[in-house]
Amino acid sequence: MKSYAPKILTFTPSKKFSYQDMEDQIAKYTLNGWKIISMTHFQGYQPVYTVLLQYEFSEQEMQENAENRA
Repeated sequence: MKSYAPKILTFTPSKKFSYQDMEDQIAKYTLNGWKIISMTHFQGYQPVYTVLLQYEFSEQEMQENAENRA
């Protein structure tokens, strides 16, 4: 049985916002094993970027988590 953990990242442009910061933040997750499931860009008064990430737990990680809870 596989187990997954979802994560949603939201980026809203502001004076401090840069696309490089957004890419760096996403890269941190992908380098740690997270997979990008989808990325959306909503254009309106302020554009919003939403990234859906998913992490798949290995059997070993699931066993370690179960042992830590017990």
